[in-house]
Amino acid sequence: MNIVLDGVPARRAANALLHSGFVVAGVVTVILGPILPILIARWSLSDEAAGLFFTLQFCGNLLGILSLGSLISRLGYARTIGIGFTFIAAGIAALNLSNEPISFMATFAFGYGLGLVLSGTNLWIAELAPTRRAAALSILNVAWGIGAISCPLLVLLAQRNHSLGLLLFSISALSLLLALSLVNINVEPWPQTGATETTLHDRPLLRTKTGIALGGLFFLYCGTENAVGGWAGALAKRLGTSPGNLWELAPMFFWAGLLAGRALAPLVLRRTSEKTILILGLTLAGASNTALVWLANFQIAALCLVGAGFGFSCIFPLLVASLVGYYGKRARRVGSVVFALASLGGATIPWLVGFTSTKVGSLRVGLIVPVIACVFMLGLVQLLSSQRRESTDVVPG
Repeated sequence: MNIVLDGVPARRAANALLHSGFVVAGVVTVILGPILPILIARWSLSDEAAGLFFTLQFCGNLLGILSLGSLISRLGYARTIGIGFTFIAAGIAALNLSNEPISFMATFAFGYGLGLVLSGTNLWIAELAPTRRAAALSILNVAWGIGAISCPLLVLLAQRNHSLGLLLFSISALSLLLALSLVNINVEPWPQTGATETTLHDRPLLRTKTGIALGGLFFLYCGTENAVGGWAGALAKRLGTSPGNLWELAPMFFWAGLLAGRALAPLVLRRTSEKTILILGLTLAGASNTALVWLANFQIAALCLVGAGFGFSCIFPLLVASLVGYYGKRARRVGSVVFALASLGGATIPWLVGFTSTKVGSLRVGLIVPVIACVFMLGLVQLLSSQRRESTDVVPG
């Protein structure tokens, strides 16, 4: 039986539960990055083969997103997100098994769960806070960033103490606990005022160029973020110049920059236009990724990763805010399309980095792929701006 609370207690309980879940989701989303060198060594994988882990994670993510709209319509947010955490629990537990094919299948499973959890929770927040959508989404993704930044440190400690299996089983147990909790609490968005409801329901359909720009930005952003964060550990290990060879911590610098940027986002959004934030962020990320290609040691790589993370920090919350601003309640279904494109980006671009690295014989050359993606994203931001609606709450501008 669901626990149905009214008013402020319901809002606080649901917010606390879903923000806590986003911390766990943050750990799971980026866990392949710090453990990828371990998996490569375990089965003597090439970079191209190792890149399949990212592909399978985001193929699972894609399937989760494609099923998101129908599941929310039939089951509501709570059960849908609960199903996501159940798949995460099963996948992370199975990843602990010393079997290469099972590990690939496990990655697909927790990827499916992430598709439901990440997209479902972002849509829930966007519906709940229509007047401060971008700021609320940034705060939600700060919780995700806390999980992402803590993941490399958790893996380092577990690896040094020969307890990686215990870490994976602990994450699995927390995910299962979240799934059980969601079954017993009402998290459906509360009704808004009449004026807000009109805003949510009466948005016109997007123009074709605007839809293409939004879809392209979701595709490129998700793929680029995961390519840089996912391959940072492998790059740092090959440099071999980190103090104490702490290569597991390399992804932490990227997620630290991302977390810092999202923590500052609510303040920055009050003073700066969304278009300006997107352009400056992508420019910083592109410049940092370019420097990463030419880095000489771990210290420089760490600074580049912080810069890239900081540049990327506001992009995803702003894109989700634009999506829901255009479509309102219809974003539950329309979101399946653009979030699916985001998953395709996550499945494609990190693998393309590994493919390029294997063919050329240099991971640094492979990391040119995210640089090119940043250039294309800058062009799409300009296209999106040129097609913007009159409402400044909808599109960057």
